[in-house]
Amino acid sequence: MSEIRPAQILRALDAGEFEFFHQPKVSFLTGRVSGCEALLRWRRPDGSLLLPGDFLPQAESCGLVTEIARRMFPLLCREQAAFAAVREDLRVSFNVNPNDLENEELVELVLEGVAGGLLLPNQVQVELAGSDCRYGSLTLQANLELLAGSGVQLVMDDFGAGAASLEALNRLPFSAVKIDRRVVGGLLADDRCAALALAAIRAAHELDLTVIAQGVESEEEFHFLHHAGCSEAQGYWISPPLPFEEALEFAGADRRWCDFPVGLLRQIELDHIQWRKAVIDRVVGVRNRRLPAGSRRFGTDPQECRFGRWFYGEEQGFASDPGFAGLEEPHRNLHRAADRLLAAAEQENTAPAAIERMVAELQERSEEFLRALQALERQALLSGAAGGREGRVA
Repeated sequence: MSEIRPAQILRALDAGEFEFFHQPKVSFLTGRVSGCEALLRWRRPDGSLLLPGDFLPQAESCGLVTEIARRMFPLLCREQAAFAAVREDLRVSFNVNPNDLENEELVELVLEGVAGGLLLPNQVQVELAGSDCRYGSLTLQANLELLAGSGVQLVMDDFGAGAASLEALNRLPFSAVKIDRRVVGGLLADDRCAALALAAIRAAHELDLTVIAQGVESEEEFHFLHHAGCSEAQGYWISPPLPFEEALEFAGADRRWCDFPVGLLRQIELDHIQWRKAVIDRVVGVRNRRLPAGSRRFGTDPQECRFGRWFYGEEQGFASDPGFAGLEEPHRNLHRAADRLLAAAEQENTAPAAIERMVAELQERSEEFLRALQALERQALLSGAAGGREGRVA
């Protein structure tokens, strides 16, 4: 193919030859399509399609990326609104080069779209490569914070690809990460890739980040990620990028790809064990006067821990399941036991024997809660909740 010239790109923009294909994402939490990634395509007059790699490098070299974004932004807003009309929780994501986010015009375009109601901020995601953000300027950081402050979700596009992404994750306001496709591609053949994926999922969960697996190419990869606690999946096994109308129909079909978030339950089990250890460590620290009294970080409201936010929040779709509903009482009993223990630890006149009894009670309540979680996990696994590619229509 001959080299694309700037004049050709501008002519194509004028002629409306650029369009978005959308690749669906599936939520492991709900089992349904959760949104799509908008991918730019150039449909030539002869009907052929050019992928971004065929023209974006030339557009970047001649400073036309912002112009493409400005001209395509209204179409992105209309298509996002169409997805939202099908289902309010569908999100549309789009890719941006971090260097381009140092351009005030591009950032203002998104912010004005949000302020003017063209974009619903909780239904749009901006994806950018964390490795490219490593040496980003203060301007980039400020602009990303402006976007995050407006409610727009920022997604790191290459999590697990190296230390650069960890540095960017620590410094910039990302709300979601995408596991690098090279890691996903090696899940089943390479134990190191599998371990890296599990570590990435756990790290994202610890940071309260959504974790998306990209490049899912087989049913086996999908189920591995489901059971590992990944939040969402995207790849050709689910669907290739689709023209807008086909993507809209795909999302509206309401296919169920899995019925219960088995992996999330496993992550919550790990959360709980860490939380219990932290409570006991705090009690020991306070009693030995290594830690100050007055903190209620580990007790307090059962709706504020990770499990509580899930249980009382978006997962009320499972409320009719007896096993799910049965988690509430042992969870509340656990928090009450933690509150009593922490309060007693801060009283100097509490006898060591009383502290020991309360620690034993906390452990008993913890074991009750874990048994309820594991029973629900077994129920989900043995009932075939993993689902399949064809799934079922709700």
